Amino acid sequence: MKLFFPRRLFVAACVAWVACGLHAQNLTRYTAQPGSKVKLDGTSNIHDWTVEGGIVGGAMELDSAFMADPPSGKPGKIAAKVEVTIPVRSLKSGNKLMDDRMYDAFKQPQFPQIKYRLTELTLKEAPKSANGPFTFDSKGELAVSGVTNKVSFPVTIARTDKTMKATGSTTVKMTSFGITPPGLVVAIRTGDDVKITFDWLTSPAEAAKKE
Repeated sequence: MKLFFPRRLFVAACVAWVACGLHAQNLTRYTAQPGSKVKLDGTSNIHDWTVEGGIVGGAMELDSAFMADPPSGKPGKIAAKVEVTIPVRSLKSGNKLMDDRMYDAFKQPQFPQIKYRLTELTLKEAPKSANGPFTFDSKGELAVSGVTNKVSFPVTIARTDKTMKATGSTTVKMTSFGITPPGLVVAIRTGDDVKITFDWLTSPAEAAKKE
């Protein structure tokens, strides 16, 4: 015996399901602001090196209920979305030759941005006060030079009346992204490991529009 499910009822059920999902994940949006910093630290067979950038774009969305009363938050997964972009050419070492070699190694013309997307955010420790820092474990996907890898690292988020500052660091291998560690000359080769450190400033999207 065939059972028939009225089309209108089916559409209504789908709409209700989507609405419930949106209600369950009501998120507050924060957009990137000037003043952010990213740093890449590495080694070579001659000396250590550092590359720095001041453009960290993107946006962060956090559970609105959690943000309303964070000190009472219990450790566990938090509803969140994060997408970050960093222009490769915004990274500078202070040495033009090294920068050019780095851009070539990163395949900058084909892949002009480094991209990150959060897949999971877990609160490790609730703030001790209303303005105290959040301590999280994060999981996400980092895309460099056309290759995407999964990454995990701790993140601290501190808030003021106008901004949210996310701070963290992780170490990756250039070869895991298909990058051959560049060198200035044949005799100088960089190491495979690179430590990425960032300070990312964001503010509520509505406040950013008013400014």
